[in-house]
Amino acid sequence: MKRNRAKGVSNSVDYHSCSELETGTYIKLTCDNRERTQSPSSTNFKFPPPPRLRIPASSSASRLPSASALCYQTVSDFETNSDTSQSDSNTEVVKRSSPIPIRGYQSDGSPVQYSIPKTLPPIGVFWDIENCQVPRGRSAVAVAQAIRDKFFSGYREAEFLVVCDVKKENAQVIQELNDAQVNLIHVSSTSKNAADEKLRQSIRRFADIHGSPAAIILISGDINFAADLCDLRHRKKIHVILLHNEVCSENLMLCATENHSFKALTETLPLRGALKNGNQPVEVLVSNLPLGQDAARIRNRLKRLSENCGGRVGLVIDHTTKIRFPSMEFALR
Repeated sequence: MKRNRAKGVSNSVDYHSCSELETGTYIKLTCDNRERTQSPSSTNFKFPPPPRLRIPASSSASRLPSASALCYQTVSDFETNSDTSQSDSNTEVVKRSSPIPIRGYQSDGSPVQYSIPKTLPPIGVFWDIENCQVPRGRSAVAVAQAIRDKFFSGYREAEFLVVCDVKKENAQVIQELNDAQVNLIHVSSTSKNAADEKLRQSIRRFADIHGSPAAIILISGDINFAADLCDLRHRKKIHVILLHNEVCSENLMLCATENHSFKALTETLPLRGALKNGNQPVEVLVSNLPLGQDAARIRNRLKRLSENCGGRVGLVIDHTTKIRFPSMEFALR
């Protein structure tokens, strides 16, 4: 009897905890079917979609993105999709750039669209100033500028070197070379061929650093440079330009790609004091002055007209006077 009553009793048992009652979630256990029931709020939860791997349209279909690109793409897509789970799946996702720079490619694997600037080949000038001296009366600044204007087209200046004994060279020439941004190397003249050896060493170093398609300008007529120029032209494929004096050897000329006369380049340059001579005073003759006027009044009038340009009015003689200006430029004003 007691056993039958026990069977008549409902076999369902409800277990409730305080935390489940507070959150509104409960679990109902039944001895027959053992079904599990949850609250309506938990049944509406949706897991975010799995991350999608995207291949950029700019890259070809046959080439897969790199491993780093896949890693950054996966993380960025997962974060974006988890934040916008209720938005449209076709919404464009903003791609994040990789914190680690990848040479030639972006974080999504697409190639970087940039143009590499074309750099000009280097050129170096090596001047044996003891063999090819600055012409008398000419400025070393003008000589250096003439060399740059004639031979530097299509090249960038990488070296302009002059080797000499600074103590024996003219101080004005040394100062002009310094003003022309030329590198000066002092070599004592007590050692025989010391300047030539220093120039040859500098030329070899320049060729080792830059190589082809660089160019070298040698200003000298010494036959000791023949072997080095021959190696530079035929072995290292460097464009060799020779500026020689009048007594240069033919063998040295044959070793260079181009030959030019140093005298022909510098003989057309202006003299050192030509610019200073251009600032000589200039006198302007003023004639046909008005008749019947006081000379002092005419001078005062001309002074007011010319004093802003430095003009000095002379005496008025026979309705004519002269105005002296410090230079032609002020006179033309």
